[in-house]
Amino acid sequence: MEIVPGIHQLKLPVPIPNNQLADVNVYLIQGENDWMLVDTGWNTKEAFDALEKQVREIGIGFEDVSRIIITHFHADHYGLTGRLKQLSKATIALHQVERDLIDSRYIDMDNLLAEIAQWLRLHGVPERKLPRLQKASLGARKFVLPASPEIALRGGEKFAHGSFNFEVLWTPGHSPGHICLYEPRKRILLSGDHILPTIFPNVGLHPQSGDNPLGDYLHSLEAIERLEVDLVLPAHEHVFTGLRQRIEELY
Repeated sequence: MEIVPGIHQLKLPVPIPNNQLADVNVYLIQGENDWMLVDTGWNTKEAFDALEKQVREIGIGFEDVSRIIITHFHADHYGLTGRLKQLSKATIALHQVERDLIDSRYIDMDNLLAEIAQWLRLHGVPERKLPRLQKASLGARKFVLPASPEIALRGGEKFAHGSFNFEVLWTPGHSPGHICLYEPRKRILLSGDHILPTIFPNVGLHPQSGDNPLGDYLHSLEAIERLEVDLVLPAHEHVFTGLRQRIEELY
């Protein structure tokens, strides 16, 4: 679905039964002679087939995608990145904080599992429950085909793509390296999971979350609140307006 001229929203299924969020929204943005994809969805056959079908309906192929920007490294946003890299040869961009965590999160998890065990002990989890809880997040690996990002974002970068001029906003909280994309002239915000229209994004403690993710999240909300935004394009649910009102609700 073309949300505004040049920005298409593609809905990809979530492989979790009875999940409140049935889809992930990824965005395909038209350039002069190429396209940019924001997020990639889960690495499942169903998500890939849905993505391929919608891309073809627009009249392009994966080979036309020159840039993939990941809002954050959770499996529903990063999962298909490796497969799409193979098909498109696109340049991948992710925040520096999360680029440094890709290996430990999805490839060589031994150190992360040890950190999780120690973290659980510090929070009073009995030893007998450690093995099950320690490995609770291992299932996410089957939904991710990793690819190393060539571009490490830090926030504050500005770049043009076709008729759009985007600014990268670092918005930690939901994840430590979460980013949003802001188009000030068109007053559009691609918000990832940072701001959703009806639900509160998960903000929780984890060895990779940072020391104070809730504080980070609220600080990021304050930064977003100062922007002039007419239209918010989130990674779940539906496009919405009234950004400042939504931020007030989240407080």
